Amino acid sequence: MIGAILAGGYGKRLKPITDSIPKALVEIKDNYTIMDRQLFDFRNIGVKEVYILSGYLGNKIEERYGDLYNDMNMYYLREEKPLGTLYSLRNLLDKRSDDDIILRNGDTITDINFLSFIKKAQSQQAFITIHITKMKSPFGIVETFGDQVSEFREKPELDHYINAGLYYIKQDAFPYFYEEYMYRDLETTVFPKLTKLGLVASYHEDALWMGIDSEKDLEKIREEYKNRDDYPWGYRKVAYDDEDAKIEEYFIKTGEKAMMDLDKGAIIKVIDGQGIIDDGEKTGIREGNIRHASGSIYVTAIENCRFEVIRSKK
Repeated sequence: MIGAILAGGYGKRLKPITDSIPKALVEIKDNYTIMDRQLFDFRNIGVKEVYILSGYLGNKIEERYGDLYNDMNMYYLREEKPLGTLYSLRNLLDKRSDDDIILRNGDTITDINFLSFIKKAQSQQAFITIHITKMKSPFGIVETFGDQVSEFREKPELDHYINAGLYYIKQDAFPYFYEEYMYRDLETTVFPKLTKLGLVASYHEDALWMGIDSEKDLEKIREEYKNRDDYPWGYRKVAYDDEDAKIEEYFIKTGEKAMMDLDKGAIIKVIDGQGIIDDGEKTGIREGNIRHASGSIYVTAIENCRFEVIRSKK
């Protein structure tokens, strides 16, 4: 399995930031770019070769990552003129057609468990598996009962799914990329073709996903990354800190295990998901649970587990 990132866009809605760098190199926190996070994901699942399918200011990407980055061999296929994502994939297949591809758009960040995504994709008959995510309304929703306003819901998730820009592509699909099509993008060519043949599957997981396509999106992801550090098992971030107490938020992906050292009197409050605490005794935790803990403990997530650790400083 090789990794590939589509990073050829102009990022026009992020100007003037993208006047001098491609969108993939926009920082979500100090010296931590969108592509840094994406390569972090690839490394954690054992990808050894990554192809960057670039265009606009692609030389900047090459300068940052070079030929070897975090034990991954880096290769660059740069188009001087954008020809569409279908042709980007054809360029890649002209170089490498001997392994499955995990492909992602270069402007997305997600906390899904990539190993679970890959396992499901490989176990299915489908040639392509697409990560999908719940659509969020760009507007607040007003609920009514007759003429009476009954509720306001601020930009809720809708009962529709969108393409999250992450794909597992099996070698069986490769010949379809060379057929003749009227359009130039994957979403209007290969994907509809294979969908009609019943060869496209979906994967959904209740975890953070963001597409960074505007200044508002960038502000939101930077807010998310305030005091946040990523780990192979998920993330840890400081949500609150004063002279009396410190609150840390942990997110552990399904099946992953994290270790933490807790002072006496620390409180674990589960926000959602479920897991197992192992501090010598194994105790199940789930949404709504509050538990006192201390010392070195391990938490294994049975289902994506998000919880707060409240540490008293008194």
